[in-house]
Amino acid sequence: MLAITFYDGEYDNISFFTRICELEGSAVPFDRPPFSLLEEAARVLEMCTDKYSTPLPAGEHVPVFVGRKTGTEDKPLARLDIRITGGQARASIESKDAPRVDTEPVAVDSDDDVATIARKVLSIYSRAS
Repeated sequence: MLAITFYDGEYDNISFFTRICELEGSAVPFDRPPFSLLEEAARVLEMCTDKYSTPLPAGEHVPVFVGRKTGTEDKPLARLDIRITGGQARASIESKDAPRVDTEPVAVDSDDDVATIARKVLSIYSRAS
């Protein structure tokens, strides 16, 4: 199962991050190879944002960690450093199975919650990959 954890805080100050929320879930494709980690995270976010709301971002920096959860252990596998300015979000994405990449900006609304913003960023990422 994936654990997607959202924080508020500047990228370089990990000790100062404030945890916003965590989503858990998994997505398994039918009749095709398994999703990559970030594809699965995008699917989980899509399912969650259709049904649930998460908090709005408190500031312009939203670090997101994606990990694989087994029991009580959560192994971090990817990190999205999202920055929101001027109605746009962009991210630096690092993961175990892909090189680091900076996304193109994506439009976000003032009422988009943190999960919706991350879903939009991953949507731009998957189109570019």
